[in-house]
Amino acid sequence: MGNEGGIVGKIKNFMQEKPILTLLILLGFLGGFVFLNVEVLHFTSSPNFCALCHNKDNPGPLGEVSTWKKTVHAQKGIECLDCHGKPGFFNYMRAKLKGLSDLYNFALKGQKHMVEVLEKSYQDPAHATKAGFMESCLFCHTDYYNLKFRKERLIKLAGLKFRTLDEVSNPRYRLSHNLIDLMTEPVRKNPEVDPKHASHIKGGVHCLFCHRQVAHSGEPIPKVKVYGEDSVCVKCHLENKDWIEMKEIVLAKAGNPARFSHNFHLQMFDCQTCHPSLFKMKAGTTPITFASHHKDEYCFTCHGDNKSASFNCETCHK
Repeated sequence: MGNEGGIVGKIKNFMQEKPILTLLILLGFLGGFVFLNVEVLHFTSSPNFCALCHNKDNPGPLGEVSTWKKTVHAQKGIECLDCHGKPGFFNYMRAKLKGLSDLYNFALKGQKHMVEVLEKSYQDPAHATKAGFMESCLFCHTDYYNLKFRKERLIKLAGLKFRTLDEVSNPRYRLSHNLIDLMTEPVRKNPEVDPKHASHIKGGVHCLFCHRQVAHSGEPIPKVKVYGEDSVCVKCHLENKDWIEMKEIVLAKAGNPARFSHNFHLQMFDCQTCHPSLFKMKAGTTPITFASHHKDEYCFTCHGDNKSASFNCETCHK
């Protein structure tokens, strides 16, 4: 009874006398609360906020923002959480919670612990795949997965845009940025190499296994090292040659074509024995003719009279 004349009583009387105005005030407070939280989400998702901790100006741990700024991703408006969070609103929120966890660890454990964690992503590609998500790559760079994820997930909430990824709808976005569809089109930059993106994607090979530090190398478009002992292609295929099944190469479409077995030759040689000195990596770029059989080129560097390997026709033309 004592509160009836106090602030509680006045509020109660106001609500009873002016219910519509009270409702409008409450909706205003709710709208302001939502607006404030959305703005906080936007601010804490920006590269400028990330730069408060990742503040170095060189490649490596803590230099992620400065190296990102030099990439084509930055030029196209692709920011941190476009890659470090899977497509979909709820995955965006999961990425935000992960960011809070990282901030908590930084506050309690210090920068040294943060550098140790980041260092793992630079040294270990398996660890890097936990930081950057293949689904985000496929969302922008393919039509099939873009449509699949857009059908399966809530991309936007109440029409609000939280990141660039929310606006990506293929093929419109892909074509407007002159991007190939990784599932259906060959690469343009290196005509000598056919990476067979679709085969790797279907096989579950994470994009970052090959395109390591794609956004943090300090280069506009980091090149994949294809040739040499330390190339990502050679290293992976040699380490996993017991279970990576490479199809036979058929060198013609009619008659009794020659067939080349990668699996057989990998028992004796490394990839760089033949690539790229003898054969370019892209299928169809090796014009072996009947005249080639009597020249010291292509297969006949090893196969031939008085050479280390058989020159029997049936060896290849089975």
